[in-house]
Amino acid sequence: MSKGQDNGTTILLGLKDYSVGEVVEREERIVVKTEVKGRMKCPHCGSGKLYGHGMCQPREILHTWSNGRRVYLELHRRRWKCRDCKRTFTEGRALVRSHSRLTRQAEAEALWAAQG
Repeated sequence: MSKGQDNGTTILLGLKDYSVGEVVEREERIVVKTEVKGRMKCPHCGSGKLYGHGMCQPREILHTWSNGRRVYLELHRRRWKCRDCKRTFTEGRALVRSHSRLTRQAEAEALWAAQG
């Protein structure tokens, strides 16, 4: 995907801190492959001294709806361990809650639709 398309897709989906990869269109859904870009800081102590602690399985998470089809993010997340506080964490927590199948944006859109 060219840089212009990547930037446009991130703007349309509201994925400022994420890198957008391949977009796969299926009959009933659209799947956008994403991963976190940039350096992480420990959410527990704020330290930047981290090292990789493995990869999570890619998850398909409902993000929004477009033209009557669901738009899913295939989120590729890494696990990190802090050298200072020795705690582990998974990146991308600002986008999706633990064990959730919806992004925070999808939760807000669903609540808004239920009100109307």
